[in-house]
Amino acid sequence: MTLGEFTAPSAVPAARGTINFFETHIGAWDKDVDTAAMTRRLRAVLGHLARRGFRVEHDPDVKSCIAPSYYVGHKGALEFAARAMGKMFQIEFFQNVANVDNRNGGRYCFRKFERMPRSMQLGCAVEMSHVLRKLLSLGYVLEGQRQGITSTDLLSVLRHAQGRTDEGDPLAAFDRRWNFESDWQRGGRFERDASGWPSAEEYGCWPAQDRDGHPIVSGATLYCRRNGRLFRGVARPNMNDMWLLISHGLCVYVQARKLFRCEDPAAEPRRVVPGQQQRLQVEIEKALQAKAYRRVEALARVLTRIQGDSDG
Repeated sequence: MTLGEFTAPSAVPAARGTINFFETHIGAWDKDVDTAAMTRRLRAVLGHLARRGFRVEHDPDVKSCIAPSYYVGHKGALEFAARAMGKMFQIEFFQNVANVDNRNGGRYCFRKFERMPRSMQLGCAVEMSHVLRKLLSLGYVLEGQRQGITSTDLLSVLRHAQGRTDEGDPLAAFDRRWNFESDWQRGGRFERDASGWPSAEEYGCWPAQDRDGHPIVSGATLYCRRNGRLFRGVARPNMNDMWLLISHGLCVYVQARKLFRCEDPAAEPRRVVPGQQQRLQVEIEKALQAKAYRRVEALARVLTRIQGDSDG
């Protein structure tokens, strides 16, 4: 399709809807318009992608009677599928060059962003950011700050789309979130210490105690479990008994009671899986009933090691 076949921005009615964003999926919803208006808005976004180098066409796998609302496109190996329906439209990016395990192709795989090679992830993040910025310019608003986002790379998509400059700066992100530069209180919402973070008088309003009941001090090196694995970082207050644990630019939001000190990280279990001991005991019982004694022995060794880690 040529650029001239897409809807001109001036012909697109102003939007009052919301953006739904998770993984490589971007959806736009507006209760005050019909399918025809949503299709025009989708075509305006597709025109933006075409100007960015995507080859866009009607989805060849869709019947001709509904084809005008279904599109596919690609820019190198990065692909997308888009469609308008009712009061919403959506665009989803994917690829077919790596880690594809669905026999129908990468379009139908789960966790599409995780499957992409690193270089493609970066390109996908850029294109998604441009789609979000286009939707924001049409009048849409983002429903949530972290909706369905599990990758730090995808958080940067939101930052770029919103024109934010706090990427890689946890304190700047905190200031933006807590309205530090508000006009109603010159100097900021919170009293600060020398580090620029809220002082102990501010976060001391909540029971700032770690897992073992020790007081938490801003700037201390503490630990938490992230996806079951040990994570070490510098603790900074985030108000309401929540803390940031910061390590090499990565921020993990943690409740105070889930933070802890660790004198010997090597003595900690490599990974903690909730309910693992109970599940192993159930499997041992099943193996005993089946007289699968080699399996019983193997499971018992794992259980002994886990119990030893816990006692340590």
